[in-house]
Amino acid sequence: MNYQDDPKINRRLEQLEAEVNPNAPINPTPSDLNSSLKTLYGQLMARFKRLPKAGQIAIASVGVIAGLALLKTLVELISLAISLAVVGVIVYIGYQVFKSSQKPKI
Repeated sequence: MNYQDDPKINRRLEQLEAEVNPNAPINPTPSDLNSSLKTLYGQLMARFKRLPKAGQIAIASVGVIAGLALLKTLVELISLAISLAVVGVIVYIGYQVFKSSQKPKI
């Protein structure tokens, strides 16, 4: 039986290691990461709300521009993948035609 894949056993092992060596860093659990992300998001929103109106507009504008740039990059990557696939199909068809024309006819 493989005990390495059991999350309960791994969690209990981490707890025992923490008891033996309290100064050792503990791996964060997904719930800890989720709560820390919520805390970080709350801190950022509080800072954003304290900004003057012009600052909020500037930050929102930069965010929208960055989001659109990211979206544009994603669309270009998808377009590139499609173009490469089409070129690959054309090259494959050409190869098959060339290969079939080279076969000796019996």
